[in-house]
Amino acid sequence: MFYMAFRRYWVKNYLNASPRNLVVISVKGDSMSGVLEDRDTILVNTAERHPGEGLFVIRIGDDIFVKQLQRLPGGAVQVKSANPLYETFTVDLSRASGEFEVIGRVVWFGRQIA
Repeated sequence: MFYMAFRRYWVKNYLNASPRNLVVISVKGDSMSGVLEDRDTILVNTAERHPGEGLFVIRIGDDIFVKQLQRLPGGAVQVKSANPLYETFTVDLSRASGEFEVIGRVVWFGRQIA
């Protein structure tokens, strides 16, 4: 996590978010390659912690990941990488017992081009 400056007006009116709920994270790895690349910068809304459709930062055990989530019937969540080299898996939220946590929804990303 690190700091970046964003205009308050843009955060409130474009992202429809409170600045105090946003954190900036640098992406590490290639599991989301094709959508997010290694060293991309993402802005995460930590107020959006309910798993649904979209890109989310999640914690599994002691590890942090950015993944595509899809809510499934019966209280489960499908966790998918954009890179086909990584397998999709399902988490049963009723049995996760503290091992799985949604940290927040990815609401913006930036990429260095040079």
